[in-house]
Amino acid sequence: MSHYFTTDNTPHEFSEIKFSFNDHVYRFKTDRGVFSKNQIDYGTEVLIRTVFSEFKGSGDLIDMGAGYGPIGTVLGKELGLRPVMVEVNEDAIQLSIENTRREKVNADVLDRESYEDMPFNVSLYVTNPPFRAGKDTVLDMLNDGFKRLDLKGEFYMVVQKKQGMASYKKHLKSLFGNVEIASKDRGYYILKSTK
Repeated sequence: MSHYFTTDNTPHEFSEIKFSFNDHVYRFKTDRGVFSKNQIDYGTEVLIRTVFSEFKGSGDLIDMGAGYGPIGTVLGKELGLRPVMVEVNEDAIQLSIENTRREKVNADVLDRESYEDMPFNVSLYVTNPPFRAGKDTVLDMLNDGFKRLDLKGEFYMVVQKKQGMASYKKHLKSLFGNVEIASKDRGYYILKSTK
């Protein structure tokens, strides 16, 4: 599963997908080896819809595990936030850069190492975690969310029950002191915690 780690040397297979949201059609360039390259996956869509309807703050957002950039691009544009998009796959990083520029979203797209070296906090942290990379990787993202959020900042993640929803919910409660199911749709749960 190369898209959960860094990159590979197989030939590119670029394509373009469309995503309609809030009366705007987003066009995303994708490639082989990146997560959900043929369409925006439904979990990501539920996450975007939920955060769009719930989050009322301002400032910056972190999109952890950004892939080719749909979450950070859409929420950045729709909520007027500056996205910091973090990714380990080098090909996905380049796609995120192209896709944010295409939509005229002023984003910082960083690899994980560069991100770790930059001390900053944000008001919103969102992630559709790479569950197949293992529980330790996902828990690291949750811990990072708590660390990177300002006071009263909001954390959102999407998870299915079979991916360990109950244990991640418990972990968020232990970190933040609170957790709720912000929405649920077709088996996808959006967990929300506030710092």
